[in-house]
Amino acid sequence: MKTFTILRNRTAKYCNVSTSDTVQMAVIDANINDSIRTICNLQGGKLRFLELVKDMYTVADQESYQIPNGFRKLIDLYIYSDDGTSSRSTIYSPEMVFDPVRWKRILQYRLGYQDVPYFTYVENTQFKVQPIPATSGNLIKLRGRLQTRDLTIPDYSTGTITSIANAGTAIVGSSTVWTAEMVGSYINIPVTQAANGGDGFWYKIAAWTDATHITLEKPYEGTSISAGTATYTIGQASAIPEAYDVGIVYRATALYWQNQGDDKRAKAYWMMYDGGMEAGLRDEYGGLMLQMLSNEGETEEGAYIPPGGSSLNMPQAPYYLPYQDASGFS
Repeated sequence: MKTFTILRNRTAKYCNVSTSDTVQMAVIDANINDSIRTICNLQGGKLRFLELVKDMYTVADQESYQIPNGFRKLIDLYIYSDDGTSSRSTIYSPEMVFDPVRWKRILQYRLGYQDVPYFTYVENTQFKVQPIPATSGNLIKLRGRLQTRDLTIPDYSTGTITSIANAGTAIVGSSTVWTAEMVGSYINIPVTQAANGGDGFWYKIAAWTDATHITLEKPYEGTSISAGTATYTIGQASAIPEAYDVGIVYRATALYWQNQGDDKRAKAYWMMYDGGMEAGLRDEYGGLMLQMLSNEGETEEGAYIPPGGSSLNMPQAPYYLPYQDASGFS
């Protein structure tokens, strides 16, 4: 995984720019964030790594609910008969309504208040539920596509890790100044030959307690650290999988050289990025983006058309074909 600092340093190197050149680094930073948004919008953003699930809860007598900021698009939702902690919960899957005329007719039926939802409708930044929930605290599971945000914060590595247990999520630091703004960033404890090293994988930070205590989103899989002095790095990173996030660097570098009028260098990086498709050099995906779209294009939104190796390689190719039915029958 390449953090914001790694991305900008690598791009600066390929662009022959000193990281102390604030003017040119501002251009590179803009290119990096533009590239992240562009990559996350390929194939309409219907990419597996952009799928997101979040929890909300019903409020008695409330029809409309705010869609969380992290969602670019709400795909589906289901509602529990309680707070979701019971194994006997009933799970309801209200029908998603996309036609405003049909929704208006549903409202005219005046379905009233009850905890069995029939319909849901997305309107701007809110979703609405009918019948209107009659009880507070029933779990709502939202599934959607991630809304990307700009990377702006440099890596942080002050202090050491003194404690984290295998299969645990609580991390204790020493001489650290961790902040609430680090929630959502990633932490890496590198592998070492000495004792009290990490496993070298990146873990998302789920919560912050104070300057020396944070909590991971997933359990730590490395060897337990106790009374240690392990080094670490905390950094912002994109949602793009590690195998393909160097594509951010390729595109940002291509944009830089293109703006500098160096078409030869720009072409080299466009070819590594997507085979030159975005730049109009080819009419088919290639390069690293072809690999990403081929391997990461499966989502729960429907069947996926591979971007390369067939006549369906063009951008205007349909996303879903009738013979790719979920039933498995052609």
